[in-house]
Amino acid sequence: MPPEQRQVYVQVVEGLLQHGLKGQVSPRLRERLRQAGVDLDRPLLPLYPLSLWGRCLEIIVEEVYPGLPRAEGYARLARAHVEGYGATLLGRAVMGVMRVLGPRRMVQRLPEVMRGTDNYTEATLTERGPAHFELHFNSSLGGPGYVEALLESLLAAGGAKSPRVTKLHDDGDSTVYALTWATEP
Repeated sequence: MPPEQRQVYVQVVEGLLQHGLKGQVSPRLRERLRQAGVDLDRPLLPLYPLSLWGRCLEIIVEEVYPGLPRAEGYARLARAHVEGYGATLLGRAVMGVMRVLGPRRMVQRLPEVMRGTDNYTEATLTERGPAHFELHFNSSLGGPGYVEALLESLLAAGGAKSPRVTKLHDDGDSTVYALTWATEP
């Protein structure tokens, strides 16, 4: 799918902006987001262009986590995003299922979960061991450390102990992440 047709679904935007950043949206951040194309004083749209959403994430990191290294700001943003998504109607259902499934079965559902966030993501999973998987995406998302922290937060929500996500490959068109966690002896 051409980049200009890639769009993010409203529940992703709602999860972060209305729940994950609750109490942290300053008047300046609100105005910068409005200027970028997301007006928090109006009902959210069903879809947002990926390029716009990426710009919003940059603005949020600049405004909410000033002074932090970019990667740490994006990591904190990702953790807030997972927490906020879990507060949405759809997110509560997804997170509840993740907790019940446990880390291994939850990871096996990640491709399906990721497809529910936008109109372009295709993800495939390769098992490398009992607590070691590779997740392949047909896209590359800017924001250093963002996807890693997002996936680690999802693993933790699924009950994984000491989750670790490492980017193995990124050619600008696709990415591969290693997902690992500690297993019980």
